[in-house]
Amino acid sequence: MKKYMKSLLLAALAVVAAMGFTACSDDDKFTGDPYFTLEGLENMTYDFNYEAVDTLAYSEAKKIVVRSNRPWKLVCQSENGWCRVFPTEGEGDGIIRLSTVENKKPDTRDMVYKIYLDGVEQPVPLTIRQTGSEPYIKPSANSITIAREGGAIPFSVLANVPYTFEVRPVKEGDDVSWITVTPSETDPNSVMLNCVASNKDRFAVLHIQGTGNYTDLSIDIPVTQLGALFFENFSWMNHSDTSILGWVTDGESNSRFDKWTDEELSHGWTSRNSLCYGRPGFLKLGKTGYGGDLVSPKIPEIGSGMDIAVSMQLVGYCTKAGTLDDVQVYVGVLGPGKVTKIIGGNGGEIVNGVLYCDENKAQIVLNDVASFMLTDDNHFNYTTDPDGLLVWENPNTNYTIYVDGATSDTQIVILGGAFDVQVKTIGKGKNRIFVDNFKVEGR
Repeated sequence: MKKYMKSLLLAALAVVAAMGFTACSDDDKFTGDPYFTLEGLENMTYDFNYEAVDTLAYSEAKKIVVRSNRPWKLVCQSENGWCRVFPTEGEGDGIIRLSTVENKKPDTRDMVYKIYLDGVEQPVPLTIRQTGSEPYIKPSANSITIAREGGAIPFSVLANVPYTFEVRPVKEGDDVSWITVTPSETDPNSVMLNCVASNKDRFAVLHIQGTGNYTDLSIDIPVTQLGALFFENFSWMNHSDTSILGWVTDGESNSRFDKWTDEELSHGWTSRNSLCYGRPGFLKLGKTGYGGDLVSPKIPEIGSGMDIAVSMQLVGYCTKAGTLDDVQVYVGVLGPGKVTKIIGGNGGEIVNGVLYCDENKAQIVLNDVASFMLTDDNHFNYTTDPDGLLVWENPNTNYTIYVDGATSDTQIVILGGAFDVQVKTIGKGKNRIFVDNFKVEGR
């Protein structure tokens, strides 16, 4: 019993001692003149560059040591959607974490947090400052080509500065009244080019100029309206969740042919295995392990038994790291007409026995088909062309076939290598191809 009572006494003394230590510690913390400092900050200002910093990833957040001997609180002084301080209150020493979202504008921005120490506002607030990104005006393409029927053609302009635009003549004194440009009513990143039909080629320049502090930024976009029998630049294909960068495949599932809208389908282009994907102003054929196809609409302007030239731009797929797919493209004829000559690439050849399918998915064989092997420099390249625009200026992207005896029932089919699953049995088993600027002219 004595031993048990002794144990109880020792335990009670330990509790009392602990209570006494805690009380002394609290008294020490809140004695002396109040102070609040943030280690390493000059003038209570923290500078970020324009890039995003993630608070939720502890290793990425910017951490600052708080030294204080009072309860403290940080109160943001304006609506805040771009920076975060966590936590915003504490007691004594501690650590706060800072983060920002990317500043896409070129202007530096500040966010001010007033500091309250034991309920009393301190004379110097915490300021979080983030520099702006580089100012830019970027077009979605380096040139604009319009079909002879004209109409309203959207053109995307990505900019982080205010800008104006106007139509200018290629040569001084040339008439440019045939085309007007207005802001898009539905897309703040687009302008609308409007012109009427023309049976001859016409030329102008779309001049885009920064305003305010950014007048040194300007670009000139050549504009051509073709008098060809048929021209398609796929300007109506503008899925906002897809990229102009060939190596970026995000959002493609929503732009696959079997998900095209009625308006997109109204242009007459089809795919018999649906592995055709819309990109901003061009199309992509195929996916990993599957060859895609594209069939042109019938063209009423083609007269009976007419000899025509069909040209298009073809670009090969390449990963961001630089790995190329196979670069085989077949271009053939459905309906009246026969391929008699091919121009572009390494010369190519006319072949027989290319497997395809009819409208009912039954297998068919195409003969007299143009077979192109894209050149080594004809693909998206992250290293030399990070904006994905220069590739379309490469003359090696242009391919042409001559078709004799075409009619208004003639259609052109483009295959990215072997059709559908057959592509898995050939080469690398990958043959993704990009298509743009399809044109038909009489010969």
